[in-house]
Amino acid sequence: MISIIIPVYNVEKYLPKCLDTLVYQTYRDLEFICVDDGSKDSSLQILKGYAQKDSRFHIIHQENQGLSGARNTGIKAARGEWMMFVDSDDWLDTTCCEKALAAATGDTDLVLFSYMREFANSSVPQYLFEQEAITFEGEQARWLNRRLIAPIDKDLRHPEKIDSLSTAWGKIYRTKIIHDNHLTFVDTKVIGTEDLLFNVYYFTYIQKALYLPAPLYHYRKNNITSLTSIHKPRLIEQWEELFHRIDEWIAPLNDTKMHAALDNRRALCLIGIGLNIVSSPASLSTRYHQLSAFLHRDWYRKVIRQIPFSHFPIHWKLFYGCAKHKITLGVFILLQLMKMMINK
Repeated sequence: MISIIIPVYNVEKYLPKCLDTLVYQTYRDLEFICVDDGSKDSSLQILKGYAQKDSRFHIIHQENQGLSGARNTGIKAARGEWMMFVDSDDWLDTTCCEKALAAATGDTDLVLFSYMREFANSSVPQYLFEQEAITFEGEQARWLNRRLIAPIDKDLRHPEKIDSLSTAWGKIYRTKIIHDNHLTFVDTKVIGTEDLLFNVYYFTYIQKALYLPAPLYHYRKNNITSLTSIHKPRLIEQWEELFHRIDEWIAPLNDTKMHAALDNRRALCLIGIGLNIVSSPASLSTRYHQLSAFLHRDWYRKVIRQIPFSHFPIHWKLFYGCAKHKITLGVFILLQLMKMMINK
């Protein structure tokens, strides 16, 4: 059985589409753990309506604890051999669970698959790797763990894909690994983003993982209430805490390449930090000086000097070259252009 955990908070507009794709999965041995995280709209009533028609739905209502708290509540309730996370404004291909389980063998610890980015008027497939299935075992599994943290060497050709593996959705996990090792999500208020750290924990225990190229998950990009569209005034401090926790976790592994990957993540975080700064409601002057202050932070100066530029495409060489040489105006202008492209 797969336990599908769906955190729900004020998504009445999108929730039925998500739940319908769960109900009509071609694989039937499922339980749907829907955690209503204190919704103020009709989301809870929608959930109850589905539960009346399908006994596989289990509804948990709690006071608002955020996405991490809702997922952690779902983890405690999960009874299936496998566990999956689905965001309530997204949806699944109806064959997702069947195809993921068909690929898994008895010693598989993780199945991950590609996804579709769903815009208002278009759908764009996002392939994590090549368009063919891949098995990760032994050194390949260790490489996968390092790649989760950040690309190194030739993988730096696509720094924009730094977080392609970090999402909690788009995967099925072994419930036993999560429960036996007491793995939980850390609140975004503490570390800025939940998914990466949870996966850093989980990937440490992977002996074998499978990648399916089929885009079986549909990630909605036109939800204006999405967490990714909200400016985070404390993001720098939160990500510093995230990096610190990753550093502490990987230290006992004595893997120099993993530490190199973490340094690369610190350097590449300028994309997220910078876009967050230029998206701030603060004045132009304030945003410019905030960006300059970040570029002059001691730890950032160290990692940007160390990251190899040779594999970067030309536009990323320009962007990170400006950062390396503390050319704040160049970085600021390029970030504004990125923001315009993203908002198109």
